[in-house]
Amino acid sequence: MKTLRMRHTTLALLMTAGLAGTPAWAGGNHAHSHGPMDADMKVANPIEAEETGFGRQGMSRAVSRTIDISMSDAMRFSPSSLAIKQGETIRFRIRNDGKIPHEFVLGPRDEIAEHAEMMKKNPEMEHADAHSARVAPGKTGEIIWQFTQPGNFLYACLIPGHWEAGMQGTVTVAAGKLGAAGMPMDTKMAGMSKADHAEMKEMPDTTMKVMPIDDRYTPGEIRKVDMKQGKLTIKHGEIKNLGMPGMTMVFRLRDPAMLTDLKAGDAVRFIVVKEGGAMVITDIKKAP
Repeated sequence: MKTLRMRHTTLALLMTAGLAGTPAWAGGNHAHSHGPMDADMKVANPIEAEETGFGRQGMSRAVSRTIDISMSDAMRFSPSSLAIKQGETIRFRIRNDGKIPHEFVLGPRDEIAEHAEMMKKNPEMEHADAHSARVAPGKTGEIIWQFTQPGNFLYACLIPGHWEAGMQGTVTVAAGKLGAAGMPMDTKMAGMSKADHAEMKEMPDTTMKVMPIDDRYTPGEIRKVDMKQGKLTIKHGEIKNLGMPGMTMVFRLRDPAMLTDLKAGDAVRFIVVKEGGAMVITDIKKAP
C-alpha cells in the first residue's frame, strides 16, 4: 500500500471506552494500532492522527453515528454500499457472522487493490492501520473513522481469496459544508484563518525524514509496545530488504530484551527479516 501523504494533522485521543472493547484476533495477522492496553503495554502521550486521502482516525467523542456491518462466508458484506457526508465521524461496528476469519479494510480503490496483491505475497503480515480490522468468527470489531475528503472509496476483505471472490463494498462520501480553507467545519482547524491554512499548505512535509544508517535499517515511529507478547507496533518507511512500502505493522522481536527503554512515540531505526513466516526485528535503536 502506498504511504499516505499527510496533508494536516490534529491531536487524537488514544482509544477510549468505545475502542477499548474491540476484541483482538488472538494469533491473527491484524491488530489495531491503538487497541486495548494493559499493564504489559507502554504508551506515551496521544499520537497525532494523520490526514489521508480518504480521512483520518476519528475520536469516540466526535462520532456522528454508528454503522453495523456484517461479514459472511459467502464473501459478502451487508450492507454492501454506504452513503456518508464529508466531515462525518463514523463508528463501524463490524460483525463476523461466518465460521472463518474476515476483515474490513477501508481506503481508495487503487490502494486497496495494491494491498490485496501485497497480502498474496506476504500472508504472514501483521499490519496495524487504524482503518482496518480482522475479526474472528462470531466476534465483533470496531473502527472509528472521520471522512474529511469527498469521493468514492472501498471497504474490502483482503485475506487471500476473499477479495478475488468479490468481498468488497463501496463508500460514497458527498461533499459537505466546509470552512474557508476547504476543511470540514467540525475539524479542529475550522477556526484557523484562510491565510493560516494557505501558509500551512505550503509548509514542507518533514514527517518521517529520519535517515537510516544503511539500507538494512528502516526508519519508523513506535506506536505501541507490547511487553507481554514481545511485539512492537511501528509506523515505518519503506523496508527495502523485503521490498515492502511504508505502513503501520506489528513486529515480533528476536530478543524481547530489546523492548527495554522503548516507548510509544520513539523514533527508531530497525532491521527486520522473515523468520518462520513472521516479520522479526533483529536490531533496533533510537534515532538521533
